[in-house]
Amino acid sequence: LHGFAQRAGVIQALDHGPLGDSGGDIAAFSSVQGGLGVEHFKGPALVGEIAVGALLGPHCLGVVTEKYAEGLALLGDMGLLLLVFEGGLTMDIEMLKSVGAKAFLVAFSGTLLPVLMGWGLMSALGFHAIEAFASGTALSATAIGFALRLLQDLDLVKTPQGQLITAAAMIDDVLSLLVLAVLKAVHEEPSAWHFVRPVLASLVVFGLGLLLRTVAASKMEDVHAQKALLELPSWQPFCMMVFLALTMSFAANLFYSTTLLGTFMAGLICGAIPVAKVTWDSSSLPDHIIPWAVRLFFAASVGFSIPVYALFHGPAIKFGLVLTVAAFAGKFASGVFGMMPPDPWLSAIQVGCAMIGRGELGFMMASESLESGLLGDTAFSATVWALTLATIGGPILFQKAVKLSHDPKATTYGVYAVTEARL
Repeated sequence: LHGFAQRAGVIQALDHGPLGDSGGDIAAFSSVQGGLGVEHFKGPALVGEIAVGALLGPHCLGVVTEKYAEGLALLGDMGLLLLVFEGGLTMDIEMLKSVGAKAFLVAFSGTLLPVLMGWGLMSALGFHAIEAFASGTALSATAIGFALRLLQDLDLVKTPQGQLITAAAMIDDVLSLLVLAVLKAVHEEPSAWHFVRPVLASLVVFGLGLLLRTVAASKMEDVHAQKALLELPSWQPFCMMVFLALTMSFAANLFYSTTLLGTFMAGLICGAIPVAKVTWDSSSLPDHIIPWAVRLFFAASVGFSIPVYALFHGPAIKFGLVLTVAAFAGKFASGVFGMMPPDPWLSAIQVGCAMIGRGELGFMMASESLESGLLGDTAFSATVWALTLATIGGPILFQKAVKLSHDPKATTYGVYAVTEARL
């Protein structure tokens, strides 16, 4: 992937940092070692990958500079798109219908509560109302990449609870667009259309995806159609899937929705075609390409985006620790809408912990608020503390919450079980 990016001109070879052309290679290798190190101590690998990315990135040691970081982050974003596509491909449509309402409530409450709690806490600490609101909005977005990676690592994607968390994280991503529009409205005062547009576009993408899946499923009822697809060379269905994913992600972004929703719906459509799942599973993507690209996502797209310098600005630490309460509690409380049998409260804890993890969007919103004057230096640093602790602490809490349902022979999560060896 790294060599391909250089040949394609993605990575600028003019400015690689103090270690020259090897800086990106060191970052990629170190992120893997960081993940393995955390796994050795029974923690989630992505925490180590993020920590290494933050340490080696342009905002700390500068082993990887800004231009080079953009190329690696782009490759990481490609990995995220592949992970989201696979999430849609493995989504059980009947199960999605049964958990859809719960997923919406989890996402909606998990978006609203951190904003309100962050606003209230920062106001109580003496910050201006607009500054407090900007801090709260930066805490609103759950990173779907975190949820999918954790579910995959524990082999939970295809379970009812895994489907609920995946759907909630996807809806949360759409709601984040609305929160971003609100934040821009505070600064730029756009028209009401700027609020309606992302929601309307996302509903169209979602509706179109469901319609195309229904059409695909009806076509697959024809035995001759299935036989014709099975007789195709494996590269042809694969290219069709890639084309559909690229088309829908591009169209969703073009019409002010999110590329992740377009990619997810493309996977959902392909999930109705049996040969598509077989082709995907038999390719090198699930076992070789995606794991490496996703590691780059957490190290580069997330880790590089953490402004480490801001963590040590004046009294930011004490304010940041207080704001962290809102970052954790707001998302954790949303789990109450994700109760599932046979142990509703345990499932609520697990869903709430799964939603805590943040990503690069929160840091981007905080940085934009700083540049536009909505956040001062101290409030910005406090927000970075809260986002960083949630980014690292969320995956750890989810893993611990999953192990609360431990059984001597198997680890049971809600209505399903995963072998102890898998953990």
